[in-house]
Amino acid sequence: MKINLKKSCLIVLTALFLAPIFAENTKVKELVDSKYYDELMDKGVVIQTRDDGSKGFLLMPKSSYSETINQSAVEKANKNYPFTYESIYCLSKKDLLKKSNSNATTIGIDDVARIVRSVSKMEGMTYYSTTKKKECVLYEKCYMVDGENSNHKIDDVNTGNADGQISYCMQDDNSFGVNHYKLFYFQNEDQLLCQFKITDVMGLGPFKAIYPGKMVINILLEDCGDDLLLYLTTDIDSVKFPGIKGQITDSMTSRMDAIYKWFITQF
Repeated sequence: MKINLKKSCLIVLTALFLAPIFAENTKVKELVDSKYYDELMDKGVVIQTRDDGSKGFLLMPKSSYSETINQSAVEKANKNYPFTYESIYCLSKKDLLKKSNSNATTIGIDDVARIVRSVSKMEGMTYYSTTKKKECVLYEKCYMVDGENSNHKIDDVNTGNADGQISYCMQDDNSFGVNHYKLFYFQNEDQLLCQFKITDVMGLGPFKAIYPGKMVINILLEDCGDDLLLYLTTDIDSVKFPGIKGQITDSMTSRMDAIYKWFITQF
């Protein structure tokens, strides 16, 4: 029997290319809603946004911290503009280490806890500005501070177990200027949750759009063996004024994408 070497090589290469995309991870499958699992395995990410003010988080995977995330949902006023962003990623640990040129051979939840608490490493991260039509630095300055709404810089508190840690940070945003957040951390043997809650007023030019407590960002990570499951959400209740819909939608979507891109380069 003659073997078509060229055809055989093509089949092998195709199989090698597609294998990582369609490889089933049983733990991921257990955690992710069946409605989104196939898309997640096919594309590596599922993203949803909505501004109808509806409650709940649609993409949130099963987690020890599901109720904590649910309780963080921002109350929406009828006269305001509500916005909720959600994304879920399946990240290959092998790919993360390869892309970061790391000497490490594995990734554990303690590594994730160190990265998510290394707030100062967010300084200089970039995002695509839909207004300026180019890549821009998102945070000119970003660091932990010694108290709520303080500007006094301290070193990142990023060692040891993160469970129960409460910290504060300042971010000098390219579009919104200086803002402050209270950070809540939760950690167990295979999961980590970080919540950013805004503690001052965020402005869009002369307009004051988001008030204390009216924006909460959740970063949830779950160790699924060969992969990490990353879930991001930002929940907002903004003052409504002309142009706010496009501004909030574009700005927050770009910023959450920037957080994802920042995270995957930190290993």
